[in-house]
Amino acid sequence: MVESLTTRWLLALGLATLCFGISLVVLHVPIRTIGIFFALGIPLILLWLYVGDKSRRQIQQQKNGRTISDLGRNNNYHLDLQQCICSICSHDEAEVCLSQKCACCTIMKDNRVVGHSVNPLQ
Repeated sequence: MVESLTTRWLLALGLATLCFGISLVVLHVPIRTIGIFFALGIPLILLWLYVGDKSRRQIQQQKNGRTISDLGRNNNYHLDLQQCICSICSHDEAEVCLSQKCACCTIMKDNRVVGHSVNPLQ
């Protein structure tokens, strides 16, 4: 598995901070000082675990062919039922805007229509 530069840095910083905290234990430094380094190192390791898990899930969803718009449709968010309140195209329903790909009120990503905006101030 190829990890991104961000996840590698999170792991390196977390481990280095924890190792420095352990070295302070050996040098008999006061516990409050050691606690600061443990309080910084442990959340960095946990953040590394979270970011790694989130990126694995995102890669797995891309492999399965699921996109953000598919997830929205699965949660009963139907763009077809929305009304279009855009003053430029003057369509009644969002379904017409999506089929005609109106530039004034559709949300595009990589030459694909992913949504419909109902913001009248756009």
